[in-house]
Amino acid sequence: MYKAQTPELEDYVRHTLQDLKTLTRGLAASEHMLSHAIAEWKADIGQRLAAAQMTLVWSFTMDDDLPLTVTQWSGLTRILRELVSNAIYHAKATRVHIDGNVQGGRLLLWIADDGEGREPAKWSHGLGLGGVRKRVRALGGAVRWRENSPRGIICEVQINHLDQTPSPSPTPGPLPSRFGEPATRW
Repeated sequence: MYKAQTPELEDYVRHTLQDLKTLTRGLAASEHMLSHAIAEWKADIGQRLAAAQMTLVWSFTMDDDLPLTVTQWSGLTRILRELVSNAIYHAKATRVHIDGNVQGGRLLLWIADDGEGREPAKWSHGLGLGGVRKRVRALGGAVRWRENSPRGIICEVQINHLDQTPSPSPTPGPLPSRFGEPATRW
């Protein structure tokens, strides 16, 4: 087995291998039921946050258990993993709150942390945030980041037609009114 030079590198390699394992297993199936994907995401995120000594608050509601295509499952899995990674490694958060809702085929996700993040408009968008934007767009959705109060960041993701085969959305529509609520998640 590979012996990392630092604990940080060891942790990075472990999570990279877990990502590969999760995606390989997921890509082997032709479709995933949303309820199964939600349970898998919660377990995976819970384990990652517990290892980082962080708290997960999870809430997910849906009006129908939809089948996800491999593209949808893979995209959503990778979006969630990247956003949680940002909370762990960049925000230095102690708590992550994930709230999801699927109604009428539309998925709304709110991923909030209590970390050090501020002023998302001034962030440099590297591979992580760029990957999130690209995956959300490929699923026909929209994404935005804003400050959480009293501290941290909220990422808001909307996928409009989870009940249909995804097609890239070059110009996503406006985010729903709930996205304009005051940024208080605790």
